[in-house]
Amino acid sequence: MTRSDVFDTVKSLLITHFNVPDDKVTPEAQFRTNMGMDSLDIVDFVFFLRQQFGVSDDLEDYRDLLTMEKLCDFITERIGSE
Repeated sequence: MTRSDVFDTVKSLLITHFNVPDDKVTPEAQFRTNMGMDSLDIVDFVFFLRQQFGVSDDLEDYRDLLTMEKLCDFITERIGSE
């Protein structure tokens, strides 16, 4: 799966499960600031990411991934190494 595929999948999750407007999901967008997600949303979001990509990282591993770009790089790296 390419980084672009990861981005598209994550974007779809955000739109479908969290009602984030399509135009708000950009590489530099921040989950809390630009997309309006709160801490409970983030926990749910990580759950969906784990299911979708089959990664089993701890919630703490996602703490510093504040933008779509950082998250997509992280997931691409993880699924590429498994």
